[in-house]
Amino acid sequence: MTEFVELRTKMYALPVDTKKAKGVKSNISETITFENYKQCLNDAIEMTRKQSCIKSKLHEVYTISETKIAPSPTMISGIS
Repeated sequence: MTEFVELRTKMYALPVDTKKAKGVKSNISETITFENYKQCLNDAIEMTRKQSCIKSKLHEVYTISETKIAPSPTMISGIS
């Protein structure tokens, strides 16, 4: 392992396609690259991604489009 970027707890990336982002759907976290994590850490840029959810309330089904912050430089843990 040559590089490891950890922005905060449960939000880290390795250059060999290992990326974790808590609270973001897996298909959305696949669009975030290792370079995005490094850019977020070095330049303190907050990136957002849109995701859609299907929910139901009282037997009524509807879709919600949410904008999630992923990755974010707040509470930065470090880089090795």
